[in-house]
Amino acid sequence: MRKRLLVTAVLVLFFAGLSFAAGSRASNTAKAGTYVGVITDTHCGLGPHHGPAAQCVKMCVRMGAKYALASQGKVYVLDPQSLAAKHPGGSQVRVTGTLEGNTIHATSIVALKTK
Repeated sequence: MRKRLLVTAVLVLFFAGLSFAAGSRASNTAKAGTYVGVITDTHCGLGPHHGPAAQCVKMCVRMGAKYALASQGKVYVLDPQSLAAKHPGGSQVRVTGTLEGNTIHATSIVALKTK
């Protein structure tokens, strides 16, 4: 009985270690880069805004949505939110930072001139 319990404990620890190692590898997939897109929010995302984009994004963020970047058909949450808050919704921006999952950890957000 003790031998069986010991073998079971060793197997559980072994598989727990494998799970931990796989999780560590997944979190190391952060990708540094520059991303160009439009400031939006996580509620409206790529869809139409309710009224002017700048007003809609502000309202959605006040109601709990997060500032985001709509780029190449995807929506990325921007972190820190304070950097994104400096740019009105609907404005074209260039974000420099690290993409991790669906979040861009921004080091800078610069407005692009529109033609």
